[in-house]
Amino acid sequence: MTKRISREECEQLYMIHETPKHVIGHCNAVAHVALTIGRKLNEHGYDFDLDLIEGAGLAHDVARVQEEHGHVGAEILRNLGYEDEADIVEVHMSRHIYAFETLSEMDLVCIGDRLVIEDHYAGLDKRFEYIINKAKAHYPHRIWKIEENREKLRALLGQIEEAMGQTIDSLFLE
Repeated sequence: MTKRISREECEQLYMIHETPKHVIGHCNAVAHVALTIGRKLNEHGYDFDLDLIEGAGLAHDVARVQEEHGHVGAEILRNLGYEDEADIVEVHMSRHIYAFETLSEMDLVCIGDRLVIEDHYAGLDKRFEYIINKAKAHYPHRIWKIEENREKLRALLGQIEEAMGQTIDSLFLE
């Protein structure tokens, strides 16, 4: 069996790397969203590694206070022997996820991160409005790309919802 990071180990990493409390709340929310979607898909015949999803979700921003936090977090995890979690943490900010046919644990964690604001589920439109509002000040030339990514993710989420037999919002907002 492949080694997976536990919630307790993530909590130790938060202390060691001085992860701020609000970031820990965010990591917990991302893990919860990604894990819930993974569980629901597994109920419909898929076979996602739920321990990997949870661990990577919990660890994805462990080094957020540092420059290049995805790379730093990945290195922390690799040094502890958590290769699969490290691979997810390393790309969680930059991964493009649009193909349902190749949906992976990595994609589910990235989706979770793109549906959460701080420590709660926000859904696609609220989360992307949040991203756009932050980008307006520093990267106004990138707004079109953010909008394009939102529409691609919307299409993918539609396919996930079809596979689950319910909306993603209904998992978290009812």
